Amino acid sequence: DSSIEIIESTDSGETWDKSTRRTAYKSNYGVNDPSLTLLSNGKLLLRFVALNIEDDYNKIENRKIFSHRSEHGLVTNVLGNLILESTDMGKTWDELSMANSDIIGPSCSRDPIIELPDQSLLLPVYTGAPQRTDISWVIRSFDGGKTWIEPIRIMSDENGRFSQLHGINYNETSLLYLGNGEILAMVRSDEAFHTENEFMPVGGIGKINAAKSFDSGLCWTKPKDVGIWGQPGSVIKLKSGKLLCTYGYRKKPFGIRACISRNNGSDWDIDNEIIIRDDSPTWDCGYPFSVELNDNEIYTVYYIVDDEGTRFVSGTKWTLND
Repeated sequence: DSSIEIIESTDSGETWDKSTRRTAYKSNYGVNDPSLTLLSNGKLLLRFVALNIEDDYNKIENRKIFSHRSEHGLVTNVLGNLILESTDMGKTWDELSMANSDIIGPSCSRDPIIELPDQSLLLPVYTGAPQRTDISWVIRSFDGGKTWIEPIRIMSDENGRFSQLHGINYNETSLLYLGNGEILAMVRSDEAFHTENEFMPVGGIGKINAAKSFDSGLCWTKPKDVGIWGQPGSVIKLKSGKLLCTYGYRKKPFGIRACISRNNGSDWDIDNEIIIRDDSPTWDCGYPFSVELNDNEIYTVYYIVDDEGTRFVSGTKWTLND
C-alpha cells in the first residue's frame, strides 16, 4: 500500500509547503527507494523499485522470491526499476519504462540515474540476494530512458554464489561522472546482517567500496576499501572540486555521517569524518542524499526514527569547514 510522494520547498529546505504535497505514483505494487534526476533538456526522471507483495505465493508473477516474511504472512518478488518522466518539473508524471535487462532479470536500485555528456544515461542496479550475494551492475540508455541495455558488472563476490551470507553483498551504488569518460562508483558492501545483536531482515552492514571506470562505465577497476564504514553512500562533487560522500551509520551511535575526498575519490579523509546526526534510537535510519546550496553550504535529506518508533523524512542544513 506504499506510494511515491512529492513535496516542495522554495527556501532551500527551511520549510516545506504542505499544499505542494502530491502523489507521483500509487498502484497495487509496493514501491520504495525513489530518486530524481534533472536532465540537461529540462525533463525530470523519477526512478523507484516496484515490488509484488502478496499473502499467497500463487499470486506471485515471477517465481523468484525476494523476501518471505513468514511472521507477516507475506511473499515478495522484485518487478524492477520503474522510470517515470515529467516535462513540467514534477507536477505530472508519465510512465516511461521498466528498466530491466533480459540478461540479469529484474533489478533493484536506490540511486539516481546519471546523464553523460552525449545525453546517454547510466543507472546503477543490483541483483542477487538472498539466494546469492548481491552483484552491482550498471545499465545504460541511449533513448532518454525508454530502453535499457548491456548490463556491466561493477562488483561481485563469487564466494557468495549460493547464499547472501557467504560473502560480500555489493548493492546500492552511487555514480559520479568526473569527466573524460571517468566515473566513480561508491558501492555499499555488506558483510554482516546483525548490529547490536539485532538481525536486520532486509539489508546488512559493512563498508563502502569504490571502483572507477575510464570508458564511460564499460569496465571497472577492482573494489577498493576507502575506509568508510556506512550504508549506503551518496557522492556529489562540490563547487570547490572536492567530493562529498554522505551515508547512514548503523552502529551506535546510530545516525548520518559524511566524508570528504580531495583527489576525485582516490582517498577519503576518514580521520575527519563529519557527524551530521548521531541521535537515532535505532539502526533503522540513513539513505541520505545531499545537495550543495551555496559554497560549502550543504542540505542533506535522510530518514530517521523518533523515540516513539515513527519513521520520518528529515533534513539537515550544515556548513562544511575547510
